[in-house]
Amino acid sequence: MMKLRVPRLTFFGKRQLELIHDATLQLLERTGAVFKHPEALKVLEDAGAHVDCRSQRAFLPRHLVEDAVRKAPSRFTWHARDARESVRFEEDRIHFGPVGTPTFVYDLGTYRRRYATLKDFENIVRLMDHLSRVDDGYGAVEISDVPREVAHAYAILTQLKNTDKCIRGRARGTTVAKDCLNMMSIVSDEDELMHKPMLLCMINPTSPLQWDRPMIEGMMEYVRLRQIVTPSPEIMAGATGPVTLAGMMVQHNAEVLSMITLMQLLSPGTPTLYGAVSTVMDMKNCVTRLGSPELGMTHVGFAQLSKLYNLPCRGAAGNTDSKALDIQAGYEAAFNLTLAACAGFNYITYALGAVDFSNSVCYEKILTDHELLGMIERMVGGVEISDETLAVELIDTVGPGGHFLASEHTRDYYAKEHFIPSLFDTRPYDSWRRGGSRELRERATEEVKRIVETHQPPTLSKDLGESLEKYVKYIERRVT
Repeated sequence: MMKLRVPRLTFFGKRQLELIHDATLQLLERTGAVFKHPEALKVLEDAGAHVDCRSQRAFLPRHLVEDAVRKAPSRFTWHARDARESVRFEEDRIHFGPVGTPTFVYDLGTYRRRYATLKDFENIVRLMDHLSRVDDGYGAVEISDVPREVAHAYAILTQLKNTDKCIRGRARGTTVAKDCLNMMSIVSDEDELMHKPMLLCMINPTSPLQWDRPMIEGMMEYVRLRQIVTPSPEIMAGATGPVTLAGMMVQHNAEVLSMITLMQLLSPGTPTLYGAVSTVMDMKNCVTRLGSPELGMTHVGFAQLSKLYNLPCRGAAGNTDSKALDIQAGYEAAFNLTLAACAGFNYITYALGAVDFSNSVCYEKILTDHELLGMIERMVGGVEISDETLAVELIDTVGPGGHFLASEHTRDYYAKEHFIPSLFDTRPYDSWRRGGSRELRERATEEVKRIVETHQPPTLSKDLGESLEKYVKYIERRVT
């Protein structure tokens, strides 16, 4: 966890935020949103929304949306098996997690892109468990070498076997959601889960302004046990949303608030994060620009809106549109991660490992991104101003022409005041040459191999491990 100790970055004034908010409520009342689920439509209608069952569209009055948003908690805890690893979502706390479920990985060492496997998922969980600036243990990739219908169960099992940090679940449909929740209920019974949520899932609308049945079904299962649900639109401005950033932000806000309204009607007080992944479409190539500066700019606005609603927020920064671990990848990740952290996002996913528009994970980039997070941690920590740090007496004692290398003050403060990289190279040129002239990617490859080979994750009890594996085998039999 990082603590934001500098003034929060803002791009939008109070009046601009009010205009976006008012436009959002106007859109939800006049245009509405589609909910492709009869129970969801009935819940909304019973609460006072006008519902057109033929088009499955619900028109949400202003008071209904605002009342629902007020019911969502402003702070809550995502509980880990090890209580010391639990994540607290509240003002000025910043947590980081990896990219979410790309299809491919870049093979460690050869750098060839290939489909991700269960072993990749396990390797990445072990990396997340080891890295100190990461707050959840998700394995990041889509598992291709097990049946698709059981991949979600292997994802839960692999996380539980290889980390005691927080666990991400999946929620695409009733069956998948129930399986994830049932597995967590083996670890912690349902009554305890309801009071101490251990699973977090992301759900995404089909923009513009549609919530499909599998997403609603999964959300309903998570909400039933009061687990954490994060509605996160992924609008492409110019394609699935207006090309103007302001217009895209209005639509994004409407999509988030429409789902928060339904969630809070189903279970008032259910924990949720205001989610953001929206960006622009590349008009030359018709792809999603997840490394674009516009993503970072609008993320600042989404963070401001979430604070206006007194909700914790989740962003998606650290992506790159580059297909390699190159200077473009560094620039894009650094730009958007810095903006998201300074804006005060409470949970920043995609912060480690993402390349290729988030279609792939690069093992080496996990390590270089983690080093970047160290720089960001130093920045958001600010500069301490006190009698000790102002050091007037020390400067007077050393005097003109002296040096500070031997002082106790230097020894006491250097590690706290200076960012000391572990992967980036800071040696003089001749020393770097004598050390083999190894570039960053080479050093990162070696470090990934070392961690995967030597890191010892926390162990599950034998009985618990057997119970979880038995449940996964049950799912495999069910789908064959």
